[in-house]
Amino acid sequence: MSALPPPLFTVLDLGTARTTLLQIRLAEGRMQYAGHITQPSQGLRKGAVVGLAQAAEGIRAAAAALERQTGAPIERVFLSLTGAHVRGVSSQAGLALTSRSREVTREDARRVLDLARTLALPEDRQILHVVPQEFVLDRQGGIHEPVGMLAARLEARVYALTVAAGAKDNLVLAANHAGLEVEELIFAPLAVAEACLVAEDRHAGVAVVDLGAGSTGVLVYSQGSLAHAAAIPIGGDHFTNDIAIGLNTPQPEAERIKCGFGAAASSYAAESSAIEVPSLGERAPRLLPHRKLCECIEPRARELVRLIQAEVGKGGGLGAGLVLAGGAWRLQGFTEMLAASTGLPVRAAAPALLEGMPDELAEPEYAFAVGACYYAHRLVVRQQRPPSLWEKLRQKWAELGD
Repeated sequence: MSALPPPLFTVLDLGTARTTLLQIRLAEGRMQYAGHITQPSQGLRKGAVVGLAQAAEGIRAAAAALERQTGAPIERVFLSLTGAHVRGVSSQAGLALTSRSREVTREDARRVLDLARTLALPEDRQILHVVPQEFVLDRQGGIHEPVGMLAARLEARVYALTVAAGAKDNLVLAANHAGLEVEELIFAPLAVAEACLVAEDRHAGVAVVDLGAGSTGVLVYSQGSLAHAAAIPIGGDHFTNDIAIGLNTPQPEAERIKCGFGAAASSYAAESSAIEVPSLGERAPRLLPHRKLCECIEPRARELVRLIQAEVGKGGGLGAGLVLAGGAWRLQGFTEMLAASTGLPVRAAAPALLEGMPDELAEPEYAFAVGACYYAHRLVVRQQRPPSLWEKLRQKWAELGD
């Protein structure tokens, strides 16, 4: 009898500008690269589905291309979630165990975490992730595993990521219409953190900033735990739109000009330099000063920097600085502007590649796809052994959030 092929899992990074599918095989417990495909997205704007049929067709085409490449069928995916509708909220709860100290049980921990997870949300919002931050025993915080310790009072603090129910459901629906089942939705910066951060980053304080085409996701870690998450409704497409309006040029040409000549501030403009700008309609192209292009971009760049600075400031000290993922950060001068405004070190995300992965996946644009592989692998490994208390709670919370 022939041996069964190694199990596979697939990550779907469904962005506003492009769609990436990355497939991984598991061989003797190790992850190995199987293949990937990237192509322009359809039917999405600002991380949300605006054309269901177009979005589904784009996913279906990408899946078919990857299946031809790897020879393996794609049926289930781990799907990215971005967009300005993502919000984070802290919650905590406590239990009086007894009038005198006693040993904390797993049931105590489960009960207090269930209480902390109980959030009063509007009907149009759902919980996506609930991340335990710490337990507090008799006012002593910073405890991650309280079972077996002594206390009279037990408290739990968690951080919940919530999403607009309609936006979440439509992403899943687009994948379903493409013939794919969604294993789990993952907030993109969480996966970026999986691929690009080490424990020292999280303890020192670090912010992951995922600059996509439609929006910018922010995730802040402090003292080893998730402290703040947010989504900013500005991304690379907003720069493109400003150029299209400011220079009276078609959107595709504005994108080309941005990528080839754009800069975050007019101080980066080449002196006495001009660029050719196609006109709308049948009019002839024009030569315009490079400075005029940069002047179209600078107000939006400064606005985005200001909003990022406000969000990362809500999570405490950031000794490890900012880690930038996505594609919009590549705008010339943007990282320098962000570093100068925040006074923090800024570096590009560098995903830790898996066995067999091509070097191109080490770029910040692929940080989600690579990080989601680590995230998915943990779930696969958990299914092969008895679940821990944390994992039982995560599964229960996921079911309650659906």
